[in-house]
Amino acid sequence: MADNWNFDGLVQDVLVKSNGSSCCGDIFYPDTSKIENPIKPIDSVTKEFLNDFEIYLKQLGVVEIAYVDDIKEYFMHGLDFDFTSAIVFSYEINQHIHDVGAGAKAQKYNNDLYRDFGNLSYKISDYLRLRGFETMVAHPHEETIDFLHLAQKAGMGAIGKSGLLISPEIGPNQKIAAILVNIVNLPKYGNNDHDWIPDYCNYCNSCIQACPHDALTLDKKTKAVSFTEGLCIGCSEGCTECIKACPFYKNGYDAVFEKYEKIKRKSKE
Repeated sequence: MADNWNFDGLVQDVLVKSNGSSCCGDIFYPDTSKIENPIKPIDSVTKEFLNDFEIYLKQLGVVEIAYVDDIKEYFMHGLDFDFTSAIVFSYEINQHIHDVGAGAKAQKYNNDLYRDFGNLSYKISDYLRLRGFETMVAHPHEETIDFLHLAQKAGMGAIGKSGLLISPEIGPNQKIAAILVNIVNLPKYGNNDHDWIPDYCNYCNSCIQACPHDALTLDKKTKAVSFTEGLCIGCSEGCTECIKACPFYKNGYDAVFEKYEKIKRKSKE
């Protein structure tokens, strides 16, 4: 079965599935699957199935859903899986994480969010397995796959200067997970309609200014942003200052797009 990992050439400290390690510490979230992978999986879906599937995900609280193939370049730490496609989906960060501010309480809320979103991901996987599809959950807390670039390729949004995915529904205020599959006819996304977002970020820089520990720094000449993981307390204390400062979070996607168009028009005058 494709649940097996390719351990060839790996070192133990990057085997996320075995020890639960990630950028957010050593908390381990167990596999809560209740359905085994099918012995003879099917590899195609109908439009009717996908319609019902997406309705089901929305009922579970999933915000956005996208599909992507050719995913092997996004596996992390030299890991390899026998899956070619992915179903990518997002879950909104709870408001109380923002409200309490960085600290032990925010981190507890953050850990609870990862737990709940992870369990939801396994529930979605079970839904697919029960209907004959082979799956593997890429847990939102684990460094198994590059969620940000995977979601960007799928057309869910674009990566901003904060290093977070910015999407139309909830801006950067989200966690991302994926279910790896071998479905050959998932819908393919064309051009990314969100390519303007990084350009807007060059005018903004609010996330950089809001970071309380200078984890984000801007090179004023090149406009490139550097992220120093060791200075970021997002995963250790639940800090969300870069999210709260983002115009996409405060004002919404459409309002920011309108502002961007005004900036571009003015620059051409």
